[in-house]
Amino acid sequence: MTEKPFDPWNSGTPAYRAALIAGMACSFLGILTLIFAAVADSGPARTTGIVLIAAGIISHVTGIGLRKRQAVHIIRERKSQG
Repeated sequence: MTEKPFDPWNSGTPAYRAALIAGMACSFLGILTLIFAAVADSGPARTTGIVLIAAGIISHVTGIGLRKRQAVHIIRERKSQG
């Protein structure tokens, strides 16, 4: 039995993809903001950077939850098909 290699990006839902992209973008912007805050010694920029990184982590965890829900649905479908 040969199956295609599993590709979570192509088989993922649009919500899953959006969560991953949002998480990567927030994390990237948070890192850039923290680097700027370190150079400029800016407290508000530091806080903004930390908030952006936290939003990125939350978005990634949301994506994991969405993917898990989809995987459970796929497994149930396969079991019902026999």
